[in-house]
Amino acid sequence: MISTSVLIHAQPDLLPKVKELGFNWSYSKTFGQSEIDFFVDDIPYEIVDGTYQDPDEQLCEHYELDYDLVNCIEMA
Repeated sequence: MISTSVLIHAQPDLLPKVKELGFNWSYSKTFGQSEIDFFVDDIPYEIVDGTYQDPDEQLCEHYELDYDLVNCIEMA
């Protein structure tokens, strides 16, 4: 993991993809089995074709994660 990592809090429906990508994950300490937590390396934000895209959505696209299943993304 690089020094700029982010913590993703997501719905458990995302777990198969998280396992497929090989990320270490755990159930949320706050919400139990209703939320999973995992770390990913942050990526540099890029504006493509002059179009703004939410940086969190861009991160999810990079890792092929369903943004609709993500509850929160925060710097680690």
